[in-house]
Amino acid sequence: MELHYARLLFTFTLTSDIADPHAFFATRAEFEMAFRSSLGCRRSDCTGCLSAAPCPFPATFGQQIANDPEAVRRHQKPPLPFIFQFPVLPLPPNSGKSFQLALHLVGSAVQHVSCYIAAVRVLVESKKGRVVNVEAEAPGGGVAPIDAVGVPLLSSQDPVLAGPLSTDTVTLQLLTPLKLVHEGRLLKNFTFAQFARSLMRRISSLAYHYEGAEPSLDYRWLSQTSEAVETLEYGCRLVSWNGRPAGIAGTAVFGGDLEPFHLLLQLGMATHLGKGASFGFGSYRVES
Repeated sequence: MELHYARLLFTFTLTSDIADPHAFFATRAEFEMAFRSSLGCRRSDCTGCLSAAPCPFPATFGQQIANDPEAVRRHQKPPLPFIFQFPVLPLPPNSGKSFQLALHLVGSAVQHVSCYIAAVRVLVESKKGRVVNVEAEAPGGGVAPIDAVGVPLLSSQDPVLAGPLSTDTVTLQLLTPLKLVHEGRLLKNFTFAQFARSLMRRISSLAYHYEGAEPSLDYRWLSQTSEAVETLEYGCRLVSWNGRPAGIAGTAVFGGDLEPFHLLLQLGMATHLGKGASFGFGSYRVES
């Protein structure tokens, strides 16, 4: 299974103190406005716009339901084609300090890389920052300049993600809160099966909508196999940010037949998982 994406790295400096350490994690509306600004668009919505069809905005934020009823059943509403990795800021004073954020562009979203770069600059400026450098990660983990030719593409086969994993145990370290929702409620804990099923849905949907490919996954078999994976250690808990539930954080160790899930687990480090994944939530690291 292939899922290609670009990883852009933005180094920025704060020009004023920011009191909220999680200021960047609630910026969907601001990023949409920044994206419109990068296109020179002054509209508040795309209804009636004669330029809507070829415009990058509806291609990015439209999340159009597929015409194929079977695809709708499998993938439902498409996710957004980008994923941010935002820094958690230190408490003030933090003015003058430098930070890095990463932005992953999946599949066809790479065609609009210049719009994304301009939009991130606007977003950072709205948060009292200034972008000082933009680079792209290259296969193997190095960095490459962004030029007129484009940006290097990473995939599931890139060595950075494709490191060796144990076939019988795996450790999941949640780097930012994971928001898994079941029957409209935010879960307070999770099993490996819940994690794996959510991961299958997210990655397959990204591949279908933005790569134009149907991943060769045996969903039923993988789902059944995931049920047999046991929780060996569970050090996760529901955490709050700014007085509101933010999701599950911590570390969990699972044991069982894990080899069928290696590729999904590795790709998930790039796609994140759960509600708010595009804006920094659900970031995790896999360790053997």
